[in-house]
Amino acid sequence: MNLQHADVRRILELLDTAEYLDSLDLRIGDVVLQARKPGAASMSALPVEALAPTTATATAAPAPAPAPAVTPPHAPAATPVAVSSPALAEVPDRMIAIRAPMPGTFFRTPAPTQPPFVEEGQQIEASATLCLIEVMKMFNSVAAPAAGRVHSILVEHGQAVEHEQILMIVDPTEAEAGA
Repeated sequence: MNLQHADVRRILELLDTAEYLDSLDLRIGDVVLQARKPGAASMSALPVEALAPTTATATAAPAPAPAPAVTPPHAPAATPVAVSSPALAEVPDRMIAIRAPMPGTFFRTPAPTQPPFVEEGQQIEASATLCLIEVMKMFNSVAAPAAGRVHSILVEHGQAVEHEQILMIVDPTEAEAGA
């Protein structure tokens, strides 16, 4: 069984809403997930393969786990990267902000030797793959929500991104914008 990011998020949401549970230790194959609610008995160390998206990353030092996955993570990624000011700017009218669905590493290409999925100015179809976000060696594609033209790409290939960070701005086609 492959454990996806959405599965981990759902498991952590269930832990957070469960009144009778204050911690969770889960192993599926070689994947280990350990999570604790605030106030629960402190963990001695986080495992290297902990998948809690709002807690420490694989390279983090041992630390108590914060509240799991109820609120969007706003802590910096494992390697702090300055977020460019365009990523924080407002999205122009009619434009669509393509946001990171999860914290991870942004990739413009499907493989190191392959061309990027999209370039600035390129026409795209609805549901076309725009980029990949890698989390714990799992690659998650980010699809275009509508047909249109890639107006700008705000993140560099290989850069760490945060949940909900703007990755690209898409100018939808007239047919999509009127819907």
